[in-house]
Amino acid sequence: MKVCSIETTNSSEKILSHLEKLRSEEPFIIILTPFDWMKESLEEISRFLIQNQQTEALHAIDTLKEECISMLVVPDTDEANTCATKADITARIDHFVHLAKSHSEASYQQETDIRTIGGYLSAILCTAYLKYKGMNASLLDASEFIQLNEEQVPDIDFANIQTEPGKIYVMPTNIYRNESGEPAYLIDMYTDLYALYVAIALQAKELTLIMPTQGLHSLHHKEENKLCLTCEEAAHMLVTDDSHISHSTLFLAREKQISIRLISDNQAGLSAIYIDGEKKKHDIKAVTVRKDINYLRMSPLGTIPSSQVSTQALGILVTNLVPIYLFTSSSTNISVAIRVYDIFWNKILNKLSRFAKVTVEKNVTAISILGEFDWNISKIEARIIDLLRDIPILMISYGSDNQSISVVVREKDTQEVLRILFKDLSGVEPSPQSLTFAPYEEHSTWFV
Repeated sequence: MKVCSIETTNSSEKILSHLEKLRSEEPFIIILTPFDWMKESLEEISRFLIQNQQTEALHAIDTLKEECISMLVVPDTDEANTCATKADITARIDHFVHLAKSHSEASYQQETDIRTIGGYLSAILCTAYLKYKGMNASLLDASEFIQLNEEQVPDIDFANIQTEPGKIYVMPTNIYRNESGEPAYLIDMYTDLYALYVAIALQAKELTLIMPTQGLHSLHHKEENKLCLTCEEAAHMLVTDDSHISHSTLFLAREKQISIRLISDNQAGLSAIYIDGEKKKHDIKAVTVRKDINYLRMSPLGTIPSSQVSTQALGILVTNLVPIYLFTSSSTNISVAIRVYDIFWNKILNKLSRFAKVTVEKNVTAISILGEFDWNISKIEARIIDLLRDIPILMISYGSDNQSISVVVREKDTQEVLRILFKDLSGVEPSPQSLTFAPYEEHSTWFV
């Protein structure tokens, strides 16, 4: 059995293009998030009903039904199935309207209703389209076999599901059966973690995640260049502020010995990324860049024992919910790379200044070199320092796990540092285009 979770794909055609690359003779489960346009339509209907705008609500309901039925493509010879599918679409939209009318204001329950019905409608349209394209596909109603256990995670019973070789099963993500026996949406769980629970229940060896990615780049754009990461490396590179995969998914997959294949839905030049527990020796695997952060260097004033300075400084930063990206200390200085919004600077600096002289540099960049260094960590560090000998390095740090070395440089030096590193790693001068990243990318990764 193969399990594939597809996020934020807005058309059945796009899903088909992914399937053509992934299909096998095994039974295949596709787990879908609601199409974005579907969610927007349902949100609009709900908003009109809450505001008692009945005319606008009825118009939006009719429009959604027409859009769904117009997208419903089935063979002309299958009239009975066409009628049944249209009736299912209409019934689910009518059921949503009934639920929406019970809400007097926007609420948590309203959001779960939108995602539940949106998920089912998206799965119905996708199933019909795959059938139209000649595939043996059917809708799998998750509420018939998924409920929550005492820990509020999916407790999945596949005992009564008879799967057929070569068949495709389409199911909406995060759906379970609530205590009333009704379909509900598990809104507090990442969709990739939900898909992993399904893969575990099916005893699948691999979970494929197709999702939009941001800030991931590859120095080599050939399909045959597989990017292989351990769960720990993936946690360094893929769990960011714009989280691609959750920590919980990575480490539960490692515990259950399930490999993860990550395929970008929007970055065509990015190779598939394979994540499993097996260490694959490679000197350097990736370079990550975190922009728009701040550098603090603290020198003890002697007002408190030197041994307490680090503890006090970290306590102030943690209490004020300051993200700490890098930390180093010596007998004379403490250095941290953090992100602090301007409105909090004075408060934090006032507290730190009671026991340390604080030097601040804003708009700096943390660049991390990630790999399996083992005992060669000192050689790698010396190599990087030598390569960057003409660049002012504000801070250098390496992790206790021997998997990363990081340097902090001024933002204006970022492109030059990347050029030097990539030239050394690849043996060729990188093009300026290969070193660029979108302005909104606060965290970027280049795979080597």
